[in-house]
Amino acid sequence: MSGVVLSEKRGRVHWISINRPERQNALDRETILALRDQITESGKDTETRVVVLTGVGKAFCSGADLRASQSAQGPPNEDLLEDGFNATIRALWNLPKPVIAAVNGVAAGYGCSLALAADIRLASASARFSLIFIRRGLTVDGGASYFLPRLAGMRGLEMALTGDMVSTDEALRSGLVNRVMADADFETSTAAYAERLAKNAPLALAAIKASFHKALTSPLDEVLTYEMDQQRRMAKTEDFREGVTAFLEKRDPVYKGR
Repeated sequence: MSGVVLSEKRGRVHWISINRPERQNALDRETILALRDQITESGKDTETRVVVLTGVGKAFCSGADLRASQSAQGPPNEDLLEDGFNATIRALWNLPKPVIAAVNGVAAGYGCSLALAADIRLASASARFSLIFIRRGLTVDGGASYFLPRLAGMRGLEMALTGDMVSTDEALRSGLVNRVMADADFETSTAAYAERLAKNAPLALAAIKASFHKALTSPLDEVLTYEMDQQRRMAKTEDFREGVTAFLEKRDPVYKGR
């Protein structure tokens, strides 16, 4: 498959890859809109249980393509910023499926924000992270000021104020990434991790993600009520009955998403 964004189904895992390696997967108009659309479509696919977002080549995503913004395309207008860049973050965040950012190289600017918006971040040993906006005379975007404090606390402010490149070791210590994997088998290790998640009940995966999102902005009493409502709904599913039966029969469950 060719194009600026690649889409590949590997069983129950949908891999979405930014495909502009010659530009370190920088996002021009065509690419951000294609990325938004692929993420949105993955949410509608009933066979997809987990989404992996990555980049082709040696970079994850170097952010908005500043060269393209100075070309005939013109600078990003307000519509593109909202319908392209912001809409892509919303699509990731609201997707009723776990999203894994497989950070295979540099994640800078909006590319860093993109990784932060995922539910789980797996990084190759040579990956690097930078909120480089300040070095271009810009403020952060892509939800970085929402996600970063929730992952790293106010320590993340230093990252935004300096624009410094952060190593995977530091990212792991700060809570920016969940795991660091060797470069040599990064894709294989990511695929195995994603498939392990995909074996779980898809309705429960969506409910757990929704509960965590609810808890970010709600008081405890509301969260407890929300969790219980979700639990009652899960208890009525075929997947719950399959999970209990499989436990009693000492076998792996086979979930069908209903």
